[in-house]
This record gives sequence, C-alpha cells and structure tokens, in this order.
Amino acid sequence: MIDYETIARSNHRSGMNCASAVYDALGMNNPNMTEPPRPRDNGGMCGAVLAAEQVIREMGGTEDDIKEFEKRFTDKYKHLKCIELRGFLTGKCNDYVGSAAAIVAQMGIMHDQ
Repeated sequence: MIDYETIARSNHRSGMNCASAVYDALGMNNPNMTEPPRPRDNGGMCGAVLAAEQVIREMGGTEDDIKEFEKRFTDKYKHLKCIELRGFLTGKCNDYVGSAAAIVAQMGIMHDQ
C-alpha cells in the first residue's frame, strides 16, 4: 500500500503548496488527473481539503464521500477554511496536508488498496 500521507508531507516540505502537495501525492494512481486546485479557492477552503475533494471526485467518489471526508477532517481539526485552521500563524499546514491525504487513503478511494 502506498503511504500517501508521507508523500504529501514530503511534497509540502520540498516547497509545493498545500493543494499541489496533496494532489500530486494522491494523483499517483489517478487516471483522471487534471490540475490541482488553488489554495483558498471556494470561499477560503484549505488547499489540502480542496485537493483531497477534487481527487475524490476524479476517482469516481460521490458527494456522500466528500461529506465523509469533511466530517473526518473536521473531527480532527474543527475547520475546513485556511484562515480558521491557521489562526494567527499557529496552524501546522504540513499536518493538514498529511491528514488530508491519509483520510482519502483510509476511505478506500484510491485504487491501490
């Protein structure tokens, strides 16, 4: 099984923005891959969340899958918006990146599982 969380975290540490880090990691087995979303699009949503949701859709996931992802993410971090997650420079974006990738992998969306 591919460790999407570690790949996403490494991508982020190497300089990719949050959305690109998650999208690239999860895109390894995504035949419908397009372009990563822009961080803070869609009303200020976290880029890691946006990328995870885009991959879920591209891999054939449903809106119920999106809701499940959001539930799992908010159960852990309480928020989906970048400004709320980061607060006043106190957030840990690499944690959000890793968790977003891990949640998608745990949901069984990726075909390598």
